[in-house]
Amino acid sequence: TLSVGGPGSFAETSDAIAAQRVTDNGVYFTISQGNDGAQGLQTSGNPAISSGAMAVASIDNSNVPQLYLLTPDGETIFYSAGSIFGGWQFNVNSIIVVNDRQAAVNDGCSGPVKPVTGAVVLYSYNPADTCNSAVRCDKAAEAGASGCLIYNVGAITGFILLSAPFLISIRVHLTGSSSIPSGSISLADGQRILTITAQNSSALFTFTNRLGFAPVVS
Repeated sequence: TLSVGGPGSFAETSDAIAAQRVTDNGVYFTISQGNDGAQGLQTSGNPAISSGAMAVASIDNSNVPQLYLLTPDGETIFYSAGSIFGGWQFNVNSIIVVNDRQAAVNDGCSGPVKPVTGAVVLYSYNPADTCNSAVRCDKAAEAGASGCLIYNVGAITGFILLSAPFLISIRVHLTGSSSIPSGSISLADGQRILTITAQNSSALFTFTNRLGFAPVVS
């Protein structure tokens, strides 16, 4: 394993050829990719470009692929699918029933407080909740809901101290229902849905199994 090299995209240089010969003799050869290559294929650094090397690199993306739903006016809301049943398997048009607009804690822990048959129910998340997403989404399924959304999931994000001064951000993944599509969305997107449904309770949202590019939240 080597961490050497620099600009230059020629597999015929002496160090690239050396890497090829080492590999030809049955030795795995890994080389750091470096910071070159933004211009595309065959523009990365040498000797990582050698056909006999395994180049190791990392990418700092500003966007990540994520599932999404569409508001009645076509705006995108990204969601993270539940880990058991998953998200929506195909495109579905549905109204969203807000379970409790004034909820402080435990929204949906005892089941929906409104009729939700055939609709997607929206719950709010609070760090003080005493039930998880599986409980409330399964209760929604039992009440006839076709899907389950939980918003304010940004409150679930936290940090773990590895060793000073390093921190890593973690997100607790939504479990969701075992029988209907489930997803989690941000506080801001939850509030958008609250506004839309307050103006028109019959507004149709389109839930998809498609991926879009969501901005990375730092």
